Amino acid sequence: MGRDINEFELTKDKIQPSVAAKEAKDVHFERNITVNEQDLLLPYKLNIEQKKAYNIILDRIFSTKPGAFFMDGPGGTGKSFLYRALLATVRHRGFIALAAASSGIASSLLPGGRTAHSRFKIPIDVDGNFSCNISKQSSLASLIRDAKLIVWDEISMAKKEMIEALDLLLRDLMETNMLFGGKVVVFSGDFRQTLPVVRVEKKEDFVRESLLCSEIWHQLEKLQLSENKRSKTDPTFYEYFMRISNGKEGKNDKRKVEIPRPLIIPSQLKKIP
Repeated sequence: MGRDINEFELTKDKIQPSVAAKEAKDVHFERNITVNEQDLLLPYKLNIEQKKAYNIILDRIFSTKPGAFFMDGPGGTGKSFLYRALLATVRHRGFIALAAASSGIASSLLPGGRTAHSRFKIPIDVDGNFSCNISKQSSLASLIRDAKLIVWDEISMAKKEMIEALDLLLRDLMETNMLFGGKVVVFSGDFRQTLPVVRVEKKEDFVRESLLCSEIWHQLEKLQLSENKRSKTDPTFYEYFMRISNGKEGKNDKRKVEIPRPLIIPSQLKKIP
């Protein structure tokens, strides 16, 4: 188990698994995720804000009511922590929960996490018209239909067309015109941080390509997380970080934010000419 058939050198040519076979393997993995025992204890460690959001989302899941949420909060407010609690609870009860993120690093922090491009077969180049490359008859489509919960982290990095493509995919798979096919979908992110990569002429172009400028944005229920654990360990740095994030930190005559000298690590490298 877990070996590559090419390790045994059965043929001169490398054996490539079919798309269907790879997809079936991925689906099998999703349906058999083992929940970490420590993650099952996370719901008991949530703060008041996290617990409120946790209960709201679970109520939608297990009452079979639709729900499309955006969970807002700066870094350190425990968005990933809450995601892990939700994923563990849903999976432990024997249901499917799909975890995705806009970047590989963010997806690696979620149990069973995948990039949104991989999970929903979104093309890398999303300029122009495109759709999620998933057949309604495929095993992946069946998995998505069965999912009780879909979470997508770092949504601020995604172009709005990607979220809109997911909406169309779920409506098609569930054969309904309800937002996201009537499923419970939770997005999270911080628009103070990295925005979509675009061919930009103005700063406004970043915002224009983000979820904030999609019709979907106004249909999402907003959940707010503000209690920041990182602020307790280094309040001075956190306050400085939030001033920059909120555009309140002063700028020099070149309209640049200056980094305080104590935060700068001297470099021993010579300057590149």
